[in-house]
Amino acid sequence: MSEIPPGTGDPGASGGRPARTLRDHDGVVHEVRDLDPVRARVRRPRRVAPTRYVADRLIVRTAPDGAADDALVAALREAAGRRGLDVRVTEAPVAEARESASRQGVAVHVAGDGVDAWELLDEVAEGVGASSEAARVGLDHVLQGHRRTTGYGVPGSREPATFVGPAPRRVYADADVWTTAEGVSRPVVAIVDTGVGQHTWFDAPSPVVARGVLLDGAPIGTYDDHEPDGDAEPGSTAEGTISEYSGHGTFIAGVVHQVCPDAVILPVRVSGPTGESTEWDVARSLERLLDFHLRGVAGNDVCAAVDVVVLPLGYYPEETESDDYDGVLRGVLRDLREAGVLVVVSAGNDGSSRPVYPAAWAPSVRRVPGGPVVPELPSDLGPGYTPVLTVTASNPNGTLADFANDGPWVTAVRPGAKSLSTMPTTFDGPEVPQVRTADGLRESVDPDDYRGGFALWSGTSFAAPVLAGQLASAVLSARVRGARASSRVAAAWDAVVAVGDLYAEAPAT
Repeated sequence: MSEIPPGTGDPGASGGRPARTLRDHDGVVHEVRDLDPVRARVRRPRRVAPTRYVADRLIVRTAPDGAADDALVAALREAAGRRGLDVRVTEAPVAEARESASRQGVAVHVAGDGVDAWELLDEVAEGVGASSEAARVGLDHVLQGHRRTTGYGVPGSREPATFVGPAPRRVYADADVWTTAEGVSRPVVAIVDTGVGQHTWFDAPSPVVARGVLLDGAPIGTYDDHEPDGDAEPGSTAEGTISEYSGHGTFIAGVVHQVCPDAVILPVRVSGPTGESTEWDVARSLERLLDFHLRGVAGNDVCAAVDVVVLPLGYYPEETESDDYDGVLRGVLRDLREAGVLVVVSAGNDGSSRPVYPAAWAPSVRRVPGGPVVPELPSDLGPGYTPVLTVTASNPNGTLADFANDGPWVTAVRPGAKSLSTMPTTFDGPEVPQVRTADGLRESVDPDDYRGGFALWSGTSFAAPVLAGQLASAVLSARVRGARASSRVAAAWDAVVAVGDLYAEAPAT
């Protein structure tokens, strides 16, 4: 992910220059804008930073005390009406399998000529006045997949590669996709990203990737995990070229499989070849994943309990004066953690310490030899919640990669520069080798032919699944030993401690 430079196009009155469009969970296409702090109108006395957002949607978050958001929605309706805009409200989804749950917030969809969510947000925030109230209305941020496309002296660090060793082999035979022949539940690692493409590692002889998984007849994520042409991860743009993000989810899946071959990989596809998705839709997809998990815990035979979620994406918020942005997305992650799911997030690739979310929701730590020290425990980190674990990337020699974000919110360092992993074997773009002999018998490497199935790539996105695989291995080891924990949260904390360089012990009860 890259920090957004100031806009150079026509910013309009708001400073939000048109960028591109994104399709949401309901198939609606939204314009995406970049916020330029230099040009943006800011009515309240505050500093803003670059961010990317959906032009026609705002998110109103429920107050910490559970107070309704009706007054804020009414204020938005009034402000929109003055501009001749129409407003529609959608509630945040709540997992049906939960016995009790509070609403996290609502999305306010705005329609009409010249709509700009930033303009509307700033006007309403000025009118509301109280900072605590104003903070409950926010942009629908666009999250960007973390990867590194340049660096190390080459223009584009993803490149085809050869894997010469044997494929990872499972230790335990299958009873079904979720269970070993001995009746042990396999650890399930959900990858919230671009999908997982075709590869010989994933579908034979054992089904490593749980494909075609539905919840109430619909995909868990924003998109189906299969394109109309049958491919499980989109590779081509409208121009027929392979996107710089294409293969991102497949590459991550290959890292998890190398570290923990016995894990089940569950694709939750929230983005296409651009690697972009919206805060609202990621939250919606995670809520559906939570529902899938809770039904699996309850014994529903078409669902499964989820052990680890990998989030290789994030966004920089526009607020610069707050070190703790809260929102609908954070609330859903908190619910997953309360249900015993470990959340592993990549730190971002800008060589920055600026907080990026959801990575910066991890508790502050001081990494030292032998494990990090946690100076302060936030209210949602304790025996009732699993932790958010943020991972940054190291070089092959163990040093911190030059692109790797770092800060007190980064929990762990794992290899992530020049990683070798899987790519969809269906990918073969229009680029050709720079050198090819006249007889066609020899050529240089074709830069976008991945039919060999492997690539070298760099990014914190590829460090996070290393930790996710280690956690999955620890979960499986405990289950094979028959270890018992008082709850799924306690079992997850046991896995965190077992990894060895994270927390020395679980929070005390």
